[in-house]
Amino acid sequence: MPTRRQVLGATGAALAGTTLAGTATAQPGTDLTDWFGKTSNATGVVDKRGQDTVTVTVGAAANGGDWGFGPAAVRVDPGATVRWEWNGKGGAHNVVATDSAFESTLTQEEGHTFEWTPEEAGVTKYYCAPHKAMGMRGAVIAGSQPVTVAKATATPAAAGSGGSGDSGGDGEEEPPARTFDGWLAGTDNYDGVVDKRGQSEVTVKVGAEGNGGPFAFEPAAVHVSPDTTVVWEWVGPKEYDVLAEDLGIGSETIVSSGYRYAAQFDGDGLAKYTCSKYGDRGMRGVVLVGDGPQRELTTQGAAGAGGVGALIAASLGWLYRFNDGAATTTDPEGVQRG
Repeated sequence: MPTRRQVLGATGAALAGTTLAGTATAQPGTDLTDWFGKTSNATGVVDKRGQDTVTVTVGAAANGGDWGFGPAAVRVDPGATVRWEWNGKGGAHNVVATDSAFESTLTQEEGHTFEWTPEEAGVTKYYCAPHKAMGMRGAVIAGSQPVTVAKATATPAAAGSGGSGDSGGDGEEEPPARTFDGWLAGTDNYDGVVDKRGQSEVTVKVGAEGNGGPFAFEPAAVHVSPDTTVVWEWVGPKEYDVLAEDLGIGSETIVSSGYRYAAQFDGDGLAKYTCSKYGDRGMRGVVLVGDGPQRELTTQGAAGAGGVGALIAASLGWLYRFNDGAATTTDPEGVQRG
């Protein structure tokens, strides 16, 4: 006699087949290209149909560290149990469905598990809340619905390669990300602009993994709204700074995990910055503000371009009081500095 799970699986597969047959002309599948745009290990869909329980590793090596789900995209039978298992790497992680179907505890505990069962055919996207912007995203595909998965790796595998991936567009390379006139051409952790518009404060990590070691800003390029404050936070073990001389942005050159430096941008434009010690390795960054670069942001051109308008740079931060003392001066170009 068939088990209840086998009956559920067979019924779900039959329903999925019926749905797809009725909509194949208008809706051939689910496109996950944008969802996995920054997910370096989303190289295809791993087919685990036929298994009652499917395990996904939380903290898998991906996205410049231990910030991935392994596998990122997995296909299961409806009624099968998906079990996420923490390996204790990469800091605290959780598992959150975009449609609110599930949400796990935020933890770093090795061996911790969380389970969820998709009872019907469909695609469920999920992410780790602390590392979503870094590309720690996943998808569970229940049933046989076709999907297209983006490849964020520099040298993606050919379509149809490997025994477990789906065919049909999974292996096609995405168009290269713009390099802002070559500024980010040698920055190996850069694969696109991270959209943070609508947030009043955005954090960029200083000394993240990239460019052959802890020599990266993460994200390397970020898009923010006018009046957003960008906070650079030191996380690496080396001596770093944040420098954009044309804009008057210049932090201390310092070894100090947890040190913070802030700048607030107003108007529409583009700010390029670097680390003076490791910029030649690729440790460079970009802040895209508002509607983007009408022209390069400089202190001289700020007023005419809409530019910075009012840019506040605070190394020890009167703006946020990250430390006790600070002085403020205003120059003739209307750039306020701390």
